[in-house]
Amino acid sequence: MLMGMRRMIGLIVFGCLLGSTAIAGNEECSGIGPREAYNSLDVHGLKACFVYTKVSVKNERTYSRAPDGVSLYSVISSENPKLVYEFPYAGTEGAITDAFFLPVAGAAEEMLFVIHRMEAPRSWDSVSDIYNVSVIRREGDALVLDQKRTRFFDLGGHTVDGQGRSTYVYPYKDQKSVEAAVGSPLFQTIVTDKKIKGSILEKTFLYDGGSEPLLQNSSKTYLIKGDSVLVEDSMAGWCKVSYQAKVKIITKWAQCKSINFSAS
Repeated sequence: MLMGMRRMIGLIVFGCLLGSTAIAGNEECSGIGPREAYNSLDVHGLKACFVYTKVSVKNERTYSRAPDGVSLYSVISSENPKLVYEFPYAGTEGAITDAFFLPVAGAAEEMLFVIHRMEAPRSWDSVSDIYNVSVIRREGDALVLDQKRTRFFDLGGHTVDGQGRSTYVYPYKDQKSVEAAVGSPLFQTIVTDKKIKGSILEKTFLYDGGSEPLLQNSSKTYLIKGDSVLVEDSMAGWCKVSYQAKVKIITKWAQCKSINFSAS
């Protein structure tokens, strides 16, 4: 599902109304796009502007209008607004649902966490909206996307099996869940490129995948309560685990909610 989402998102071309050459007026954010997508925020002296931007969708060598996308710009006094980030887009309506600051281990200043939601296209297998969390930090006189921490949260929705039973729910939809994740041993370990030990809490099926899980390729392999694993990566509530079987080490993806973590 995750790879399918990215392929769809990759087909979309953003066409910002004013682009990076827009001049901020007295209203600071009001002149950047057609309208604001969320209240502007002060990020350690820089203004963060969330605006809707015009989008063109490429389809069979032609371009057509689609619902506006959402972009983040930074504004500093007497300078042109700078494009920081274009939030994920799949040709559907989207919105910023929350934006807040949290302290992050190893960082001198609090970082800005932004929760974005968009409607799932009909061709996707999610039965709910798609959520994603982006992490923004100040770097010199600019705001930048923190790639590593943003990848940890990634994006996801809600999937069910043929009987309507829930198979996956994206776990980071509000400030409480994001704050809990940032304070967890898993987050603090993965974003520093380390590994963490865990213990399986319940029968857990494993999925194939390299840098991310291939949710359409579930295997019949599963782990049971008490099995010990080593987690080397995590994104969107999925953990890449290694398990020492009788003959060889198995490395696959499992849902993090089924693992109890301890510091390695």
